[in-house]
Amino acid sequence: MASIGFIGLGRMGHAMSRKLLEAGHEVWVFDINPAAVKSIAEHGGHAAASAAEAAGNRDFVVTMLPNGPDVEETLFGAPGVARAMSKGTLYIDMSTIAPDATDRIAARLAEMGIRMVDAPVGGTSEFAERGQLLILAGGAAQDVEAAQPVFDAVGRETIHCGASGAGTRTKLVNNYMSTALNTLTAEALVFAEAAGLDVMRTVKVLAGTTAGKGFLTGAYDRKIFSGDISPEFGLALASKDLNLALAYAAGLNVPLGVGAAASQVYAMSRADGFGPNDWSAVLETLRLKAALPGRSFGG
Repeated sequence: MASIGFIGLGRMGHAMSRKLLEAGHEVWVFDINPAAVKSIAEHGGHAAASAAEAAGNRDFVVTMLPNGPDVEETLFGAPGVARAMSKGTLYIDMSTIAPDATDRIAARLAEMGIRMVDAPVGGTSEFAERGQLLILAGGAAQDVEAAQPVFDAVGRETIHCGASGAGTRTKLVNNYMSTALNTLTAEALVFAEAAGLDVMRTVKVLAGTTAGKGFLTGAYDRKIFSGDISPEFGLALASKDLNLALAYAAGLNVPLGVGAAASQVYAMSRADGFGPNDWSAVLETLRLKAALPGRSFGG
């Protein structure tokens, strides 16, 4: 079993460090909250007097901290974690931070001869309690493989997202989509209620259509990911339906900001000539606006 220094015992970190203990690892923990450290010690962990003590002479050092400045200060500031780590230690940052912070940290550690994997997680504290997190790992393949004993203890699956920084970047894309969908979902349910519908019956309808099932494994997978934008559901028709909904909602005084923004994307896509194509072709419009390389489609 491995020796692990774990720094950051918030709700996620507390659950994750316990899972590492349950897997049989030797875990030294530190947090600015002494009660959190004491709690893990009561579960069999070693209470470190400082972050540097938690990090010294370990196989792995894991940080699970609120933001990038916290991680950088812990590593390179007064806590001195980077100086405390040995050259054989693999550092794993499982925090959700800005990509440029991950890049700076990885570069500075590389100069010190210390390997790093960025591995933010997918899932809430409930998933952490069950050891069922999704690990989004960025780094050299051999380092991600070496970190697997840590990942296996806290997660259900590890996805190697790419080179250093890819885990952090993937997490931001994932969180962008989930947080935006949360707002869109709330808009739809308020719209249903304002329209006089039984909200839970409406939820049953939404759960059985693309609205609830999503696009990635549905329309996108069948159409644009397969190089085909022939219409399964036409983009112009989708735009028409969206605008009908927006007009009706406006009469009910229901604010649909996400829907209004989506309407503008559909309008751009029609202007780009994709109106007769499948509604998944909004992806190609946004790729064009982002000046990404062109594609050719079948159909």
